[in-house]
Amino acid sequence: MNIQKVTRITPKEAKNYISCEDDQLDFPISFFTLTPSPDPHNKGWEDVVYYTKRPKNIERPIGKINCQWVYVLSNPDFPHLVKIGFTKDKPTTRAKRISQSTGVPMEYEVEYAFPCFNGHNLENEIHRYLETEGFRHNKNREFFKISIEEAISVIERIGEPYKMD
Repeated sequence: MNIQKVTRITPKEAKNYISCEDDQLDFPISFFTLTPSPDPHNKGWEDVVYYTKRPKNIERPIGKINCQWVYVLSNPDFPHLVKIGFTKDKPTTRAKRISQSTGVPMEYEVEYAFPCFNGHNLENEIHRYLETEGFRHNKNREFFKISIEEAISVIERIGEPYKMD
């Protein structure tokens, strides 16, 4: 059995880490905080919040980095679904490549492209969040029942730390 040590930290220190509740990548619990419960019925009790070692501020790569993209694609043949993925190529190139599939009668359109670094991790975070919220259409695919506007909002919110300067 692999038991990991969990360390108590101050609420001030905790501001540097992502809580387990907010983590989308299933990092293990590393820290916890204890604070007096604000609930008057729990006077004398403490609230516990668990945190991962994952920092809130993602360390940006140093030097020249190539831009990656998290994109939103739509297809008129799938009016209630969007495809959310990442690519190291231009999103239009990616859309053309997947549109060439024999099972796709109409071409995909790029609805949005978010420039970032570490697009793979960002894509994973977005997919996990959307799955948790019940938007994922098929567990093994990158298609989601979500409006384009909502998808863009989620990408911009989760993607903030991954933005290219």
